[in-house]
Amino acid sequence: MSQGVIQGSMREAPLPDIIQLVSQGGKSGCFHVHQEAAKARIYLRDGRIVHAVTPANEGFEALMEVALWLDGAYRFEEAPVEVPVTINKPNASILMELGRRMDEWRVIRQKVPSVELHPASTLLPGEVPRGMNSREASLLALCTGYYSVSELAELTEKPLVAVAKDLYGLVLAGHVALKGLRSGRPPKLEAPERPLQELTPISVMLAKAEEAPATAVVLQETAPPPQALPEAQERASEADAAAAPPKPSTAALEDSQRMIKLMNFTQRIAQASKHVLPEQHHELVNSLQARAAAQIISGEGPDAVKGLALAISRAAVEAGCDGNLVRSLNTQLKALFTTR
Repeated sequence: MSQGVIQGSMREAPLPDIIQLVSQGGKSGCFHVHQEAAKARIYLRDGRIVHAVTPANEGFEALMEVALWLDGAYRFEEAPVEVPVTINKPNASILMELGRRMDEWRVIRQKVPSVELHPASTLLPGEVPRGMNSREASLLALCTGYYSVSELAELTEKPLVAVAKDLYGLVLAGHVALKGLRSGRPPKLEAPERPLQELTPISVMLAKAEEAPATAVVLQETAPPPQALPEAQERASEADAAAAPPKPSTAALEDSQRMIKLMNFTQRIAQASKHVLPEQHHELVNSLQARAAAQIISGEGPDAVKGLALAISRAAVEAGCDGNLVRSLNTQLKALFTTR
């Protein structure tokens, strides 16, 4: 490896750890990150993250896009950096958020392995599952096999990770299956906030544009809307202020951080179990961890973590594992809870 160049795989060494290592040295340069055809650049100046860019985003959003590239590779080249400063947050908070999203995506990816897959409902017409919240029900109505996961995020104007998290629960419950090819028809939207043609996937729109003949468009001038009276403007401002959504509370942020910690703890339990159990039982451990993760998302909290350890121990006994092996497994699991 030449001087000033650091490279490796994100599967072997998490990107946040490598960025932190380089930033502690006060280095300036660029991280070139790629996963298959997707590419990103992350710039450091004197050890501080100042800019990031992908084909779709730049700044902090581009950096968070990289959180989905768990199998990517990186190469850091040390050099003077002359780029605009689009990221002003401290490195500690940036890397914490990047690591949190990566941990969250590792769990989600067990059921949603690619954002290019097309979710399709497995329910019969008129069938309504129990225990589903309104957000999941709205998303399920859009799962016709036509839109991909990433297109659903654009359609609903929600973060990709949030949509994938809801799909994780729907797939886990057996309400949705993921398909590799587009199928079905676009779902019918009730009272769309924007024209339906704007919601058509970009690839379909481009194909239609190439086939359509060129036409002239005439713009019709319209009279400007009448100016509101000062009193009416004041009342409208008060109404807008009253209708504005409240800012997230400290308790909500703490709940989110608590959920991530619980998710991370289920991963530690799964890793410790796989270290003891033979390889033929690893898939069972993965499925039990996925179930515990879904329970955490639904609000069961620490009970889901304890239940995971008990479920793995019980499954090892039912699978006919040797008594000494089961005792070793229980010892490892107890050690996790005592040193937590």
